[in-house]
Amino acid sequence: MHFRIVDTNVPLTAAGYNDSATEDCRIKCLEFLERVFSGEIAVVIDGMNEALSELARNVPSQERADNIAGRFLIHLFNNIGNPATVRVVELKKTPSGKYDDYPDNEGSWKTNEPRCRTFDEDDKKWVALAAKFKRETGTDAPIANAGDRCWIAFELMLSFSGVSLEFLCPDYSNTN
Repeated sequence: MHFRIVDTNVPLTAAGYNDSATEDCRIKCLEFLERVFSGEIAVVIDGMNEALSELARNVPSQERADNIAGRFLIHLFNNIGNPATVRVVELKKTPSGKYDDYPDNEGSWKTNEPRCRTFDEDDKKWVALAAKFKRETGTDAPIANAGDRCWIAFELMLSFSGVSLEFLCPDYSNTN
């Protein structure tokens, strides 16, 4: 079984909510989600529902039944009790609100990339989730990403921390 952590930009790109994405990128995201729906890929989410909440905030409720991002959200909700489809990992936060399993809580990760000088706060949940899942299971769950260039800027630091990435749209990631 293949496990993945799915950045919200994947279903949003597949659904056409990302105006900057190429048609090829959108198709790759659609194909990836079809692999999720077929059971080839199990999705790892957090027990605090931060991943589900982010997706729900970004998919308009009136459109959920009508597009692939909404279908993905419904798929996750419907399969939370099925660990072969959706694996739930419990994350914990420190009293200051940082994830226990985020590998750079000292804030030393910096880049020269103007848009990505420090790691995005909203993406720390994905990294903590990948690190905790790997520690608990010994299995890698790469973070699937559609086209956020900042992931590339931190790829080396993430890999040293045992977190791997899957770029569905590498050409798009390198240009935006």
